[in-house]
Amino acid sequence: MQSVAHIAPSIPPTQPRLRVAICIATFRRREQLAKLLVGVSHLTFLRAPAPEITVVVIDNDAASSAEEICNAATLPWPLKYVVESRRGIAQARNRAIVEAGDVDFVAFIDDDEYPCYAWLDELLATQSQFAADVVCGPVIPDFHADVPRWVREGLFFNRAIRDSGESLDQCYAGNVMVRGALFGKLNVFDERFALTGGEDTHFFLRVRQSGSTMVSSSRAVVHEAVSRSRGNLRWVLRRAYQCGNAWVLCELSLDRTIPTRFIRLLKACGRILQGTLSMPISSFRGTAALARSLRNIVLGAGMLGGLVGHNFKPYQSAGAELVKPRSDQ
Repeated sequence: MQSVAHIAPSIPPTQPRLRVAICIATFRRREQLAKLLVGVSHLTFLRAPAPEITVVVIDNDAASSAEEICNAATLPWPLKYVVESRRGIAQARNRAIVEAGDVDFVAFIDDDEYPCYAWLDELLATQSQFAADVVCGPVIPDFHADVPRWVREGLFFNRAIRDSGESLDQCYAGNVMVRGALFGKLNVFDERFALTGGEDTHFFLRVRQSGSTMVSSSRAVVHEAVSRSRGNLRWVLRRAYQCGNAWVLCELSLDRTIPTRFIRLLKACGRILQGTLSMPISSFRGTAALARSLRNIVLGAGMLGGLVGHNFKPYQSAGAELVKPRSDQ
């Protein structure tokens, strides 16, 4: 009888851990940054293998106002603190990418936000399940006690929460994880938008054009602090104008054809008409309804401003509140 040689079962090699940089651009928000870093320190991993993490904080204040907060932070991972003295959110985010180095993924979170404990775990699990190049999670407003009721009821700070794996046409940098290799293929955030905002809108428009996959992760939640300084009519309308203006500037920088301009003109006029027609009824429905009508008018005006070449630059004044353009313009 012929003997059969015993063949030992093959053991798959251990998969190397993913390298992830959590990147935070900050400007004079010491208390909020401290809260964010505490949230990052509590991240846990149950659905995805725990990655090798580096936390990168880019201080856009030449006076190094965030240095003390970073030195006092207690994290289970290394923290790299760097000052980027060139003013602008695009410059700060680009510096973060440089300081992150050769990593598999870069996860961005804003300095006025804090993550749920499963934030990065859910981003990584969703990326693995759907083989995505970009994964974007929801941002939930966290209102301070002094924010008026009409602001909460008006849903001015709410964004749609998409099912995990749902394909996205647009993302924002407040809660997103990007494959590191994309920054080499598509360049980085365009610094022409440093003072207008919309640099992330412009980047993710290019991601979409490249054919890269962008999906949502419904449970990768971060919370955004909304104080009275933002929870008011003036700020809501200012935000609307900036969003409309920045969106058009981004759109036209990539496609200046007549059809694109005409479609945007129709959308701008439609917003203004919608807001104008709803004004008489909104006046009897309370402050939230009236603000929504006014917001549509101002949003359309911002689009028209962009079409005629007006660049609204809210970040020219130091300490200007960060505005996060919506992707549903």
